[in-house]
Amino acid sequence: MAYKEFANDFRKGILRDVLFFYGAEDFLMEWAVRQIIEKNVDDAWRSLDVRYIDGDSAGAHEIMGEARAYSMFSDKRVIIVRNYLPLYRKSSDAGSNDLLQFATEKQETSVLIFLLESRYASDLTAFGKKFIKAAGSYEFARLERADLKAFISKRIRESGKMIARREMDFLIDISGYYNRESTYSLTQLDADTRKIVKACSGDQITMDVIEDLLTGDSDRYVFNLVDALVAGNRARALEIAETIIREEDGAIQVTSLLTKQFEIMYDALELSSRGMSLSQMAKATGVNEFRFKKAYQAANAYSLSRIRKILTGLYNIDRDIKRGDIDKNVALELLVMSAVPGR
Repeated sequence: MAYKEFANDFRKGILRDVLFFYGAEDFLMEWAVRQIIEKNVDDAWRSLDVRYIDGDSAGAHEIMGEARAYSMFSDKRVIIVRNYLPLYRKSSDAGSNDLLQFATEKQETSVLIFLLESRYASDLTAFGKKFIKAAGSYEFARLERADLKAFISKRIRESGKMIARREMDFLIDISGYYNRESTYSLTQLDADTRKIVKACSGDQITMDVIEDLLTGDSDRYVFNLVDALVAGNRARALEIAETIIREEDGAIQVTSLLTKQFEIMYDALELSSRGMSLSQMAKATGVNEFRFKKAYQAANAYSLSRIRKILTGLYNIDRDIKRGDIDKNVALELLVMSAVPGR
């Protein structure tokens, strides 16, 4: 893991003078920047000796000029260039090739950090790949599960709370951190962990608090709606649908989430017929185990052909709403009436 490599190099004092941070985890990149600032610049002089540059508009010669400037107060200035354009977009910056050479050289006056935010991680250009080799580069990827548990545990312990292994696994699963193509990051997990800690009245983090805080309103409506359908309780299902329409005005979003849930239910029945375990099925579909378990339990009330028919109806409703052929709220109510098992 690159963050461990960074931490090790930082501790040994062998970091290069020109650094490139990139990858999926902005939280870890910002942490690494703070470590470098705290080491090199006294708090009293940070307004002068820590310089942030917008890489979308700054050119290579301007950046190198900043890096060569001396400080009257600190051993080294720290220059942070955020999203330097040639790293993720084709650019005509005339000095970019000079910057490649500059990145290989020892800098007497500054530490120069290029930080490419996670939203551009998949857009790395040919220049960006060359820059990785030229600078001291660290890819801050998603944490492995053991490291993620340590990340969560540290924050919970610091708050004076405790979390058991079962609750830890549940928190990670429900967060969707490891979902395929997930955008849920450590920044969000850090914020959610703080909310969970504040919401827990006792010393122990409970499953109920985790589920209440990490399951969004729309997801909660979908789970409750599917539970009512599975139970054959049309009155309850319609009551939930009417609440969505009245309080949330979320018929389109919930219809979309409901479609996704029935797609997972279809996959659950199909993969289960192949003898796969719950965790194997969740991994194969890229869905977190909490959501997959909900779908799997509900799917057992249906046959594959019944779910296929419901999905066809959902796809048609989505098309009709987009074409203006049916009101979105009416569509949700019709869907609820047609999706009860056995109908």
